[in-house]
Amino acid sequence: MRAALTTHRVRSIGLLQAGLAALAVLIGGHLVTLPGPAGEAPLALFVALLGALVIAPALVRAWPSTRTDTVRNAGLLAAVVVTLQIGPALVVTAFAALIAGPEVLAYVGMLTWLLALQSAGGVLVSATYQGLVPAVYVLICALLGRIDGVVQPWAWPLADIDPVVMALLGAAALALSLGLLASRGLRMRRPPPS
Repeated sequence: MRAALTTHRVRSIGLLQAGLAALAVLIGGHLVTLPGPAGEAPLALFVALLGALVIAPALVRAWPSTRTDTVRNAGLLAAVVVTLQIGPALVVTAFAALIAGPEVLAYVGMLTWLLALQSAGGVLVSATYQGLVPAVYVLICALLGRIDGVVQPWAWPLADIDPVVMALLGAAALALSLGLLASRGLRMRRPPPS
């Protein structure tokens, strides 16, 4: 397990996640004007996207290229590693919620939702391009998520809903996707036969 924590860069990514969470707590409530009819989006959404994207490269790089090792379940190990990597962000936002109020929990909802999309994309589509799934989602939200001033249901991170509900929705989605990751593992392209 210690080798897996080093290989997946849990410490450095955990520290980065804590820093991004602190940034989201401090300035995440500011609105960013988006091009087109979308209007505005909270800066926390883009910080959460960065938080999700920093996890993908270490996870893919450390994934076993061959599945001959039957001693450890690589999918379960990857799910544990992702949980450990975002743990510091959850701790920072929990402390901030105690001090500043529950509105900072919206960041947790956004981060966990984007990680759920990324993890599901890595399992179902391709681990190599799993980072594209949350990035494309945020892009589509930014361009088409608000029509005539109304936030579309699929673009809920743009909506002004209760932050606790956002955190619970994101956590539930992440739990489901990590269960999928633990049971099926990442989808990697098969190497050509030699």
